[in-house]
Amino acid sequence: MKHLPINIKLHQQPVWVLGGGTVALRKIQPLLSAGAEVYCVARRFHPDIRTLTIDHSIWLTKHDLKDLSVLEQLPRPRLVVSATDDPLINRQVYHFAKTHDLLINTVDDQPLCDYITPAIVDRSPVVVAISTEGASPVLARMIKQKISYLLPANLGSLARKARQMRQSIKENIPDFNNRRRFWQRFFDWSHASLSLFKDPHMNPGKEHIDELISEVNQTAGRVSLVGAGPGDPDLLTIKAIKVLQSADVVLHDHLISSDIMAMIRKDAELIDVGKQAGKHLTKQQVINQLLVEHARQGLHVCRLKGGDPFVFGRGGEEIQQLNKHQIPFEIVPGITAAVGCAAYAGIPLTHRDHAQGLAFITAHCSDSKDRIDWQFYAKNQQTLAVYMGLIKAEHLVTQLILHGKNPSVPVAIIENGTRHNQRTVTGQLHQLAAMIDEHKINSPALIIIGEVAGYAEQLDWFSPHVAYQPEEAYLKSA
Repeated sequence: MKHLPINIKLHQQPVWVLGGGTVALRKIQPLLSAGAEVYCVARRFHPDIRTLTIDHSIWLTKHDLKDLSVLEQLPRPRLVVSATDDPLINRQVYHFAKTHDLLINTVDDQPLCDYITPAIVDRSPVVVAISTEGASPVLARMIKQKISYLLPANLGSLARKARQMRQSIKENIPDFNNRRRFWQRFFDWSHASLSLFKDPHMNPGKEHIDELISEVNQTAGRVSLVGAGPGDPDLLTIKAIKVLQSADVVLHDHLISSDIMAMIRKDAELIDVGKQAGKHLTKQQVINQLLVEHARQGLHVCRLKGGDPFVFGRGGEEIQQLNKHQIPFEIVPGITAAVGCAAYAGIPLTHRDHAQGLAFITAHCSDSKDRIDWQFYAKNQQTLAVYMGLIKAEHLVTQLILHGKNPSVPVAIIENGTRHNQRTVTGQLHQLAAMIDEHKINSPALIIIGEVAGYAEQLDWFSPHVAYQPEEAYLKSA
């Protein structure tokens, strides 16, 4: 970001607009809307500029701007807008502004600008400004059109109502977090109902507001268990995005993508409670305790998990703890890794010809306490989606083959599935450990075992796959 967006107060402040054509007119109109006192200097003036002098604070000075001495006679401006059609004059005005320490915008000449005028969606006092930092004014206007369509025309009346209520709400809701929850619910309710208000001066009734105040004052903290999906932020649910933008505290897994983390409310407290294979940074008991403690402080807590919180995410254990302590909670499902990663690798998890069943498995349980029903998972005509299987891949292969799985069945390893750096390596079951080692596969990675894994070779639409070749194959070809 090269320009800091700010809102500058121009009410009864002088602003110079140099030039009198259609471009100058376009710049003058929003300045007058902001209450500025406009001093316009030009040899000729557009008829509409002259008309503006009837009802607005605008003064016209007819003068050839090749001579800038006239500017010394004007009140010192808060801003300068150079809107002439003469590049030489624009450069002279720019140097004049620099000499006199004035902020200047030179229309359509970014190097001669101290500030940039954004495209504006005006729902006063709600104002949305869109800037491309001068790179593409057309794009800014197109974005403006889309936002204008989304924002109700009478949104400003709602903001004015909120301004009138602020002191009363502060007195009636002393707790800061409860007060924020009130405003979130007030605006959610009101925005959903704006289409019902044909009269732009119509406001939410006192009865509804009193009811809302009572509810938030009695509301304890709560926990939202949110599935972040496999990594692509576009795969988040709308409800997940709402939680990320409203939660006070976010306890997040270690491998949540940076793009998704960027969507969290900027002032939310972030707590990394992630686990990696062999590195349990935070014990599950501590996570459970943190959820309870923060919720008891009256906060909205988001427990953000990769994939779906109820698929190998220990979400069930966490809500059992919340339920035990009578902490209100909600579950926001996410796209689990098997579904998202397989889709982005072009692998159909079920197929009429090859896979009539689908099983999810985590390969962590591979010591003396191994209770996995290997006979079940080794069945044919079934796709096996293996979570967290990199470290125990050799054990996984041994057990599946021992219980009847064909050693040559296709496998696919999908690393960083659905993300920009996704990588898919395909081969055969007996090659799995070597594939991981030779291609240096890292977490997060999903392993798919079954005939359908072979479809990555022809349907890998998102990121080209790599077909594994053992070292001896390279030696033979050489």
